[in-house]
Amino acid sequence: MQLSYRNRMIIYNIVLFAFAFLIIVFCMFQGTSYYYINQSKDKLLEMTQNATLYMEQELKNPENTDSLENQLISDGLFFSKSISQTEDNRVLIFDSNGLILGDSVELSDTNTLVTELSLSQAQAAPIFTLKSINDASIVYYVAPINIDDRILGYIGFVYPLVEMDIFLRIASILLSIGGLLGLSMVILVTVSYSKHFIQPIKDLTKISGEINNGNYNLTIHYKHMDEIGELTQAFNGMITNINNVILQLESERKRLAGVLASIDDGLLAIDKNGNIITSNSYIKTYFNVSNPKTIYDFEYQSFLRDIFDSLKNGKAHISEEIDCNDRNLLLIGSPIREKGFEENYMIIIRNMTSARHIQEEQRKFISSVSHELRTPLTTIIGYTDMLTRRKVDDPEIVNRSLNTINREGHRLLRLVDDLLSVNKFDKAEFDFKKTNLNIVLLLSEVVEQMQIKASQSDVMINYRSDELPEVLGDYDRLQQVFINIIHNAIKYSNSGDIIDVISAIEDDHIVVSIRDYGPGISEIEQKRIFNAFYRVEEDRSRGSDEGGSGLGLYIVKQIVEKHDGKIEIVSQVGEGTNIIVTIPILSVLIYGGEADEKVID
Repeated sequence: MQLSYRNRMIIYNIVLFAFAFLIIVFCMFQGTSYYYINQSKDKLLEMTQNATLYMEQELKNPENTDSLENQLISDGLFFSKSISQTEDNRVLIFDSNGLILGDSVELSDTNTLVTELSLSQAQAAPIFTLKSINDASIVYYVAPINIDDRILGYIGFVYPLVEMDIFLRIASILLSIGGLLGLSMVILVTVSYSKHFIQPIKDLTKISGEINNGNYNLTIHYKHMDEIGELTQAFNGMITNINNVILQLESERKRLAGVLASIDDGLLAIDKNGNIITSNSYIKTYFNVSNPKTIYDFEYQSFLRDIFDSLKNGKAHISEEIDCNDRNLLLIGSPIREKGFEENYMIIIRNMTSARHIQEEQRKFISSVSHELRTPLTTIIGYTDMLTRRKVDDPEIVNRSLNTINREGHRLLRLVDDLLSVNKFDKAEFDFKKTNLNIVLLLSEVVEQMQIKASQSDVMINYRSDELPEVLGDYDRLQQVFINIIHNAIKYSNSGDIIDVISAIEDDHIVVSIRDYGPGISEIEQKRIFNAFYRVEEDRSRGSDEGGSGLGLYIVKQIVEKHDGKIEIVSQVGEGTNIIVTIPILSVLIYGGEADEKVID
């Protein structure tokens, strides 16, 4: 039977207590025995010396004429009884050959001290032996009787260790009682406190089960800062981290699902039996098939089944373009092969409608550019032909012709510059030369420069600004931005109008507003005005010579965005237009980690 952790803890504590208690008992009993034995050795040695001295005095009495050996033999019983009365122990006297001469106790046991006597005779030294007889500790001691450097015989003592036995007996009783009480206390404390120790583990087990069931909003409350407290804190931290990771993964999953839902690419993963492994929302929405299970659920999209059949029959790659539901779709099919797994198939449906639309817009742009290039070139060629072939002498006609040629040449130059700018912005390696610059000074120079053109159209430019911090930007490119916007404002203003240019700081950004009071822009045109190649209706401008290629505001937007800014338009037909440019100040870029040097190439 598998014991619980709590029961094992109780058993371990009991075993540990018993082991420690037995060691204490053993050490105490051994120490006590060692003490009493050493004490008895000293006592018996002293008793032997006293008995030997007593016998020497008696044997050397002048009245005794016999030898010392014979006197010892004749008085052995007397000596044993006399010494026994003095020392209060059983005393035995032996001659030099080991024969008993006297015993202070008249017993029939004549084998007492035989072993000790033999050892003492062999070693000519005292022999000490501890024996247990009838649960009593008794010392058997035999020592030579040495008088005048002669061993006349041997004296033996039977010395009971009564005090040691009494002490050990009482100690055993007390230790037994103390051991039982201690064991009871250990069991009681272990049982009581094991619940306190085990409860956090039970909480960990319970919460682990909850986590296994998908509930990650739980924590363990434990107020003590011990090892279990550290464990619960680590566990709570792990739950928090898991919860954060799950929330992050869920957020990423939703974000990815949103991204996949926003693109016009569909995805079908199919196994060899035609079952759908996975598909995205594009498949369900644009093919009008809800939750497809197999490729054969696409009843009206036979082209998908055809691609699947071709892939299944061994074709390595399929790419074909079809028209479906007013969309131009590119279908790409390929097998999915991985060692150790069965072959599956992938079909990607890419919406090429936008690409085809862009191609159409580019075709229109090329046609527009061709027209724009042809118009000034035709005018220039016509006037130069008239001046060279007809030999015009009228100064007024010559001057007017040259002015027209000059104007058309500048118009052609603007068009070429715009085309070159668009080409540069489309290259990834194109960089700006950014420095710290004063936007107020830049705008002042632009307004002063454009005021000359505005005065020609009887338009007034009014510039107001607060004291502003520096921005990090390309001076020439930002100048190009504001010149282009103000140029458009002049172009679409009426005689006597005012153009308001205002720069201010707002939420760590510099906001520049350029407001005209011209015809305004419709909502449809506002959505397309920053697109490349797009031009508003020509009749909005003041003159036919003000037409453009449709690249000016597209270039402006590219420049602003490369400065981490944004551009927006606020306009109503008949009430004018307000172009708002927002650029972050220098400190925002530095703290954001986007500028570490004063000049950036």
